[in-house]
Amino acid sequence: MKHLHFSRLIRTLTILMAFSLLFIEPASVLAAEKNAEQTNLERWLDVCETMGDNLHKKKFKYSNHGTRSTYKRALSSGRKSNCALYVSWCLQEYGALKKGQTFYVKGSGSIRKNFKSWGKKVKVIRVYKRCSSTKLRPGDVVCWAGTAHACIYAGRNSKGDRLWYDGGKVATYSNRSGSRYKNFGVRQLGYLNRRKISYVIRIKDL
Repeated sequence: MKHLHFSRLIRTLTILMAFSLLFIEPASVLAAEKNAEQTNLERWLDVCETMGDNLHKKKFKYSNHGTRSTYKRALSSGRKSNCALYVSWCLQEYGALKKGQTFYVKGSGSIRKNFKSWGKKVKVIRVYKRCSSTKLRPGDVVCWAGTAHACIYAGRNSKGDRLWYDGGKVATYSNRSGSRYKNFGVRQLGYLNRRKISYVIRIKDL
């Protein structure tokens, strides 16, 4: 008799557990569904946002010396970054570049990289026009002539102003080398409208 009651109890608990799963989803399932619903552009911009937050929270400093080719290596050695490394690390995290692949922009606007080919995931477009007369897509990596700079175009705000993810000196406390990053995120940088874009690096699946 005791065995019969125990069997009934087990069956009842099993039914209740199965019934509860119809209405309650584990947090991990909900998170997975949220990620699946993201578009590639949203995922890319989320990478840019998260990387910027990390540079701030982990107390990275702006520098062109003593840097590392991956965020992980930089985190454990020196914690230094700059505009091009920020963009390179974002591209690595998204999967558009392989780990350790980096690039930077010279004052002339030409691109220098530590790898042979960009591969099939990005398209490099030669521009050499003022930003104000260049058609950009949200998510474009923009390389600049005359200022040795690279940043990421995030689209426009409600007023039509262009917005950027930028890991340059403007994202630090004092706009100087050796200064720590702060308030990293999508920003309006009006001075760029007067600058000339040399190349656009466009992720193909956005």
